[in-house]
Amino acid sequence: MRAIITAAGRGSRLASSSDDTPKTLLPFGTGTILSGIMRNFAAAGISEFIVVVGFQGEAIVEYLNSHANLGHAVTVLTNPEWRRGNGISVHLAGTALATDEEEVLLSMADHLVAPDALRAMIDAPPGRNRLLVDPRIELVHDIEDATKVWVDAGRITRIGKELARFNAVDCGVFRLTRRYFEAMGRQIARGRDSITEGVRELIAADDFEAVPIPSSSQWIDIDTPAAYEHAMANLASYVRDGRGGDTAG
Repeated sequence: MRAIITAAGRGSRLASSSDDTPKTLLPFGTGTILSGIMRNFAAAGISEFIVVVGFQGEAIVEYLNSHANLGHAVTVLTNPEWRRGNGISVHLAGTALATDEEEVLLSMADHLVAPDALRAMIDAPPGRNRLLVDPRIELVHDIEDATKVWVDAGRITRIGKELARFNAVDCGVFRLTRRYFEAMGRQIARGRDSITEGVRELIAADDFEAVPIPSSSQWIDIDTPAAYEHAMANLASYVRDGRGGDTAG
């Protein structure tokens, strides 16, 4: 199984800390946020990636090239429409799947998720679209900006940042079937280009299930300077070895 990492957006909320560097390349421990994400996936058994770039994409490509793809098999795709919703990047990645790839993992390039949580996604039974969720709402670092979900008997029935009533939070890691990419294509054709719109179509078809994050596992969405500072101060919670990635700087 491969993992898609969407790294096309600008990350404007973190611009004051990044100086227009793609936020996935911000220093994190001995590496970067991107190397930390890949290291966690590798610890969970995934070492093949599709990385979608856009804003300052050449910097990400140069970083990967200069560090031998951090020791992984990496396919890079460029999203020229990176100013649009993140569903454009995911749909583009879907076009790169091999004919025998029925399922793929998806991670945002600013979400650090511990390996045991990634393994929970990998070990889930095949054939359904799934989202890693955290029911520990009181522990979520930035609940106001988080994408909320309502889970009913293991099924996701509602999703959105605007939900007033919710019982879990989206952790930014998905396990997707080809049905998702088809749904995302239909939503894009209707002018709806966020990942959430594709999820909502499949929710309506009873085709999205929740995978609760293990109680011992941690994750964080590094979307603001405060979240970045928090992640830097708690490296061991978010990466396999507590150092923030490999030795690539």
